[in-house]
Amino acid sequence: MPASTGPHAVVPLAAAVAAEGVAAGDPGRPERGGDVAGRGLPEIRAAVAAALAGVTGLPADDVPWDTGLTALGVTSLEIGRICARLGDALGRPVPISQIYRQRTAAGLAEWIHATDGRPHAAPGGGTEAGDDTRAPLSPTQTFMFMKHVFKPDDLSLHSVRCWRIEGRPDRAALAAAVEYLHRRHRYLSAEYLFQEQPYVRPADLPAPPLGAFLADTEEDARDVLARELAKPFRLVRGDVWRPVFVAVRQAHVTLFGYAVHHVAFDGGSSEVLAHDLSAAYNAYAEGRTPDLEPAPGPREVAEALEAHLPYVDLDAQREYWRRTINGMTPLEYPGGAEAPRGTPCRMTDLPLPAGLADGVRGLAQRHGVSPFAVYLSAYGQAMAELIGEHDFGVGTPVNRRGNSVLSRAAGCLIDILPLRPRTDPDASPAASIAATAAAVAEAFSAQDLSISEIAGLQLKTESTDRNRMFQTMFVLQDNGLGELALKGLPSQFFRPRYPGVSGEVHAEVWPAAGKHGRLVIGYHPDRTSGAFCDRLAAAMLDRLSGYLA
Repeated sequence: MPASTGPHAVVPLAAAVAAEGVAAGDPGRPERGGDVAGRGLPEIRAAVAAALAGVTGLPADDVPWDTGLTALGVTSLEIGRICARLGDALGRPVPISQIYRQRTAAGLAEWIHATDGRPHAAPGGGTEAGDDTRAPLSPTQTFMFMKHVFKPDDLSLHSVRCWRIEGRPDRAALAAAVEYLHRRHRYLSAEYLFQEQPYVRPADLPAPPLGAFLADTEEDARDVLARELAKPFRLVRGDVWRPVFVAVRQAHVTLFGYAVHHVAFDGGSSEVLAHDLSAAYNAYAEGRTPDLEPAPGPREVAEALEAHLPYVDLDAQREYWRRTINGMTPLEYPGGAEAPRGTPCRMTDLPLPAGLADGVRGLAQRHGVSPFAVYLSAYGQAMAELIGEHDFGVGTPVNRRGNSVLSRAAGCLIDILPLRPRTDPDASPAASIAATAAAVAEAFSAQDLSISEIAGLQLKTESTDRNRMFQTMFVLQDNGLGELALKGLPSQFFRPRYPGVSGEVHAEVWPAAGKHGRLVIGYHPDRTSGAFCDRLAAAMLDRLSGYLA
């Protein structure tokens, strides 16, 4: 009998279903009772049902109200889309964190009913779309900008996206589309400056030139693309992003990619930019002018990022993080470093076994948790086994696209959460998945504090150059890859070589990249070794295969 389906699985899985939706004590759940100055519960339930149906495809008339949303297969990205639809339908913010707290559709409807009528500012309501007024940077952007100021040649915050195009794009149309994107998404055409606090100021600066190169073979073209995309940026001068085009001499193939500093880009921006670039290219290639609706500007985005705050209990979230982030064990990697300080990052890149990504989705749904919790459980067990320690931090990004303004924006709309899964390498698959899901749910339900404020809640300890909350990052890259739909030119996304990574060990699962997906581990060779990361990747895949056996 598989370990995940035996009798021992019953109690842990029931706990996981509860835990992934509701943090312990649930301080954010409002008390019922009293007069509620808002809509009736039936109207709100209808809106919740419509939002779920629109995002998941479930029938609106047959919503399983008392089943955990993760048990229905709802992912973290879909949760953001549900919040955006609900916000539009109800004319009020619905924080992403509250879906994790309330767990079920019924709980979410009751919470909305209890808080309806609370005063709030409409997301982006004080600003016209595309407003070019200067705007403050978010705390995460502020960290990224200050890191750039002190280390302008650092490549750990380069975000890169690449496609293999069959044929030769119209270079003039592609250059015009690049210019269009530069003007349209103002985080790309902005200066990043400091006056009392960091801010972004959209500027009338020229678009970056479309770098055009020729290479003999496709392998050579990939090397050229990687080299050009890895050049540093200069944010204070408006040097924020870089598009590159490499034609292959020996085949009718072109590689296209762009690099963007992370202060102006996140995974959710991939689909936005790919869609807009495709639409603009196709228009210019046909002699037309693109007619997309205006995109949100930095000030509109900054206002939208804060619109939900009247609906969350930040004091309760601070208390959760005080209990969680102190006293973790720093990672000590067997075998030590393989290179001197300052050596560029290196990569371990493995294909996912055939059927594994589909198997994980099915396993997650049966356990009533998210695929992220399953992957993180396997990663945590593999790391714990190799380092001989189970209580360590893991950083992971969370998206901030919880309303329709933010869903249309290209920019850095994420934050980082420090998870503390306390993974037991000897636990059964069911118990490990349940424990990981509980840790994820508690952290995600307290996600409205920035990583900067969370870091400030740490107890004072001895000085160190290492991140005391986590040294490893884990990312499930389940954002849409961004389809480049250039008319008459079939294209395929490929995972590019990273110029740098932010964590000492930075693991990513790409379930949709390539035929079966990829497991990629970037690492700093002055902290650990490729041999260790190879063992870590193999151990994680072994765990996942065991989960599915």
